[in-house]
Amino acid sequence: MVGSGGPNVAGKYSGCQSKMDSWNGYLCKNRNIGMLVFESLDPDTMDRSIQPINILNEETGFNNTVNSYMDHVWDGFYTGQLRLSRFPVQLETGEDYTVEMAGTPPKKMRYKLDADIGGVKLKVPYPVAGSYTVKANGRVVDYTEWDKEAGRHSALTKNKGCGENRYVGIENFLEFYITPDCDIEVVPRDAIMTKVRLEWTLD
Repeated sequence: MVGSGGPNVAGKYSGCQSKMDSWNGYLCKNRNIGMLVFESLDPDTMDRSIQPINILNEETGFNNTVNSYMDHVWDGFYTGQLRLSRFPVQLETGEDYTVEMAGTPPKKMRYKLDADIGGVKLKVPYPVAGSYTVKANGRVVDYTEWDKEAGRHSALTKNKGCGENRYVGIENFLEFYITPDCDIEVVPRDAIMTKVRLEWTLD
């Protein structure tokens, strides 16, 4: 397996001992290296920038910064400033990562993990309070159980399958677990309407 990137990327994978300068990468004996691809599903995906994006793992020191694709069209001698907000990132499964976007995260996002084995937990910070629904292969997955003592939804176990998730208010971040061959879609949750329906049902 070839681990692409420098010492802060492939150099942080386990089993990657041999650095190959001509490759700008590492020779790795590791089946857990996969490709995470995520993209905006918002209508402005071609003309609103959310990059650069940092993918971080505080425990291993993995730190990769990715940009968007090149411009898709040219207007004479000038680019059309249309770039698809889709980002492929090589990483090691079995780890936890934070996805920090320079721009405001899109309301609707899609995530896909192409890997041999293992899964990853992703944490996506949001600049403002919100509520989001996570769908795994089209199926809505509820938040984890509420922890009364902690005052938030309980931490992810990472053993309940793809789509396990929680949103933590005040700190404003979404966490979810994704495995290979699982399509994750994140969409806004209508929290106000949900509360109205709940109160009406209780009455």
